[in-house]
Amino acid sequence: MTTRDPLLASFLGHLLPGDHNGWPTASTLHLARRFREHVTRTPDGTSALALILDHLGDGFMKRAPDDANALLLKFEEEAPDEFERLVVAAYSVYYTDPGVLAAVERLTGYEARPPQPLGHELEPFDEALLANVRRREPFWRRINDILPSDRE
Repeated sequence: MTTRDPLLASFLGHLLPGDHNGWPTASTLHLARRFREHVTRTPDGTSALALILDHLGDGFMKRAPDDANALLLKFEEEAPDEFERLVVAAYSVYYTDPGVLAAVERLTGYEARPPQPLGHELEPFDEALLANVRRREPFWRRINDILPSDRE
């Protein structure tokens, strides 16, 4: 933890405030460290992070929500590329957090997991769909027709 992590947590909380439907706010998920580590591994991430921390200042955490949001909007207007980089990093750490994945499952009824290796059940493939393709003449040249015979 760095001394700026509380400021980062507040910043993340404003970007991803959660809601009354069960989405957690980013500031309660303790994502500051993961966010800092993630964003500093991206191109120009370290400079974007320094820029937002300087722009917000330590007083950001004490601002009224509307004032804090206005300050973030100003930063977005003044440094759109840096702001986008920070938002993408925030989304990356938020939507991979176990608490958010649990909310996804609870709110959607779907398992919040990668599709592989378990996969998703598919309907059996209908081979009849390939009938027209199989009846066509090839529209490509066969490799054996164009390679010299000594390369076979």
